Amino acid sequence: MASSQGFEERARSACLEAIRHRQAVHGDVLPAEVLQGPVTVEGEPLALFSLQRGIHKPRQLDGALALTTTPPKHGVDAPYADRFGSDGMFLYHYRDPRSPSRRAHDQAESDNEAVRVAMRRRLPVIYFFGIVPGRYRPFYPAYVVADHPERREFSLDLTELGARHLDDLASDAPSRSYRAQIVRSRMHQARFREAVMRAYQSSCAICRLKRSELVEAAHIVGDADGGEPVVPNGMALCKLHHAAFDRNILGVRPDLRVAIRQDILEEVDGPMLLHGLQDFHGLQLSVIPRRRDDRPSADFLERRWEQFRSA
Repeated sequence: MASSQGFEERARSACLEAIRHRQAVHGDVLPAEVLQGPVTVEGEPLALFSLQRGIHKPRQLDGALALTTTPPKHGVDAPYADRFGSDGMFLYHYRDPRSPSRRAHDQAESDNEAVRVAMRRRLPVIYFFGIVPGRYRPFYPAYVVADHPERREFSLDLTELGARHLDDLASDAPSRSYRAQIVRSRMHQARFREAVMRAYQSSCAICRLKRSELVEAAHIVGDADGGEPVVPNGMALCKLHHAAFDRNILGVRPDLRVAIRQDILEEVDGPMLLHGLQDFHGLQLSVIPRRRDDRPSADFLERRWEQFRSA
């Protein structure tokens, strides 16, 4: 089914707006069940992505709407080595046939051609980065900017610069390289957050608050100080305790006991200060990961404790 140019553009705009709205409600990383709800455009229901196929083209559109990198499964290699290239572009592998049959070959090539259509017409697409099974971080608007048949890969611009003409790429190169670093960081941080939240059962390690909208993944040692985005360098903390931890109002000793800075302990303010911070002084963390390998690293805690003591 060939769509009119006007419908194609309106449909894509509606799909991008639907993603923005769903992120506003559910956060940057979206569950598959939230993404599976269709978007209705002029009476036509369009699916945003497919769990079964990495390249998704609704029948009403001419080009691919979404490209997905499958989230990693424990102990299983990813089927495709999607990655960033040295030029800051994201390299997305062609879809390969699932069997040697002619039908499987034709289906795979049809999907690859749908990506080429999006490239030739400079159509915005949505890139879904699989964080963990069932959860995806969308990047949009993304653009397909090059086809590499010799490597069976496409180059994607995920930087939100929206280069609709290949001539723009050279002039935008410095900005694109910088913004590509931001995209990489968002990918790593999304995986870090999901891993930390799972380890702590989405509960604040200090107060046990379990509202996912109010609980965040905190680094024990920050990126700027050489901290790694790994679970032993993280704790799940509610927004209050995360902010207090980052500003060295609250510390966690290497023996996993909470400490509140002395001037805050002596301050008289109200119930939030008393029950939200002061009452936790000297108590052990309320939530600790079940898996020993996920628990806070003694080395990271020691480094951060020294920073808290000198604040």
